[in-house]
Amino acid sequence: MPFRGLIVVELKITRLLNELMRRKVVRVAIGYAVVMWLFLQIAEVTFEPLRLPDWALTLVVVLAIIGFAVAVVLAWALEVTPEGIRRDPQDRPDEGSSASAGSDGELHSVAVLPFADKSPDHDQSSFCEGIAEEILNALSKIQCLSVPSRTASFRFDIENRDIREIGRALNVETILEGSVRMDGDRLRITAQLISVRSGYHIWAKAYDRKAVDVFAIQEEIAQDILCHLCGSMNLEDWFMSMDASGETLSAHEFCAQGRHYLKLRTGPSLGFAIDMFSKAVALEPAMSLAWAGLAEAHTCMYLYQEDSHEHGDLAMEAAEKAVALEYDAPASRCAMGMALMIAGRYADAAVEFRTALALNPRLFSASYYYARCCQLQGKLEEAARLYESAIQMRPHDYQAPLLVLSLYRRLGMYDKACAAAHRGTQLAERYLLIYPDDARALYLGCLGFLHLGEVDKGRDWARRAVALHPDDVLAQYNVACFYAQAGDIDRAIEHLSKAAISGTEFTDWINNDPDLDPLRDDQRFKEISEPHDCRRSHSVAAA
Repeated sequence: MPFRGLIVVELKITRLLNELMRRKVVRVAIGYAVVMWLFLQIAEVTFEPLRLPDWALTLVVVLAIIGFAVAVVLAWALEVTPEGIRRDPQDRPDEGSSASAGSDGELHSVAVLPFADKSPDHDQSSFCEGIAEEILNALSKIQCLSVPSRTASFRFDIENRDIREIGRALNVETILEGSVRMDGDRLRITAQLISVRSGYHIWAKAYDRKAVDVFAIQEEIAQDILCHLCGSMNLEDWFMSMDASGETLSAHEFCAQGRHYLKLRTGPSLGFAIDMFSKAVALEPAMSLAWAGLAEAHTCMYLYQEDSHEHGDLAMEAAEKAVALEYDAPASRCAMGMALMIAGRYADAAVEFRTALALNPRLFSASYYYARCCQLQGKLEEAARLYESAIQMRPHDYQAPLLVLSLYRRLGMYDKACAAAHRGTQLAERYLLIYPDDARALYLGCLGFLHLGEVDKGRDWARRAVALHPDDVLAQYNVACFYAQAGDIDRAIEHLSKAAISGTEFTDWINNDPDLDPLRDDQRFKEISEPHDCRRSHSVAAA
């Protein structure tokens, strides 16, 4: 504690000195002292010949001291500009939360911009954005900091905009920017705080770690920023208190948590995502992005876990609200496309996906689910093209390469299938360095390794996927596909039976999935593939 106390004192002294320099107080003090020293030297030489009284020199010294204090105070409070002398902007009451560099307890403001991708292949853009988003989420929970939302900050491209212009637009005093370089299992993250007023760096640091330490780095960056801006050494000292109802959380925070759980695709995680998006829309009913997220969460639950009419209806209801609130928002139109897709209205869904891509040609989810929509209709060439587009939009993502692999194999494009398998498995391995408990990377990756002839590694990944989530329908189904292709018929039937028992309807997909061709003459497979419910058919296995 004493050591930390000394560091805090040192930080406060450093901040005070920096502020004295910024406000030109030191420059004024030195200039005043030099001028007054010269004046006193002249007074001492001239006052006696001029026969001035003895107290005259004493009066000059007293006035010089008083004048020094006045000059320093004015230098702190006022700023000389081309338009004349004015009060320093950072002292103005109307700056409020956006400008403050005072003592502990005052509010400071910092905007977090997406981190730049400095990796050799420049294929980590989404990963870089994710790191910046996690840092933003951590900082937004700190009492002494005011942090603009992800939606506000991430719309700026720092390479094409002046940092001071961005800061003024976001009404903040500082900007956090950075870069990420991923090289093998090594990760180098640099972060810099920039003063909006001057445009100069006020803090910078580089973090060199293994990729598995990314979460520790994110917390360390947040703590270093807290130290620099708020004079505290402990994040926990400043975290906002939250009651059990979570009422102090914002809709944007609930939305961010919903996006996180949505990516995991397991039954519990999708349930959490639905809960988070539901809380977001309860707080802000006019937030179209939260309604779009809720629609996507119900769609994913319908596709991957529980194909009940309830989830389909709720997905459509949420999508309709998202579109009504923001008709031209790409996320809203994409959500509507997903809801229409699970309703079997493929042509209408395609229109929505195309509209979303016209509004935002880089929207990954629109290209990804449009590819799936085409695959459901048997339009394999178009589906493959859209998966390739999704790969370009999110180069670090392992899913699209591993999904397009099966399409290329069906189309007889074996060179492209091998390239997709190589890319997908490498990305899945890299992803698992950071998220070692992600079953989806394992059960999709095992099929990629099988295609590349690495059967033992594929078998190991299949076992790990099931061990992580033994009740997950997609894990059981894809592992069944792996064992079917590997020639282990009994194990394939065992896992496929567990997938069917879950209640999710696989009928049409099972009957048309080439990965299961080795099982078709087995009586056990025929019993599994008999329709349990003829309401509709849909594809869940590889989505």
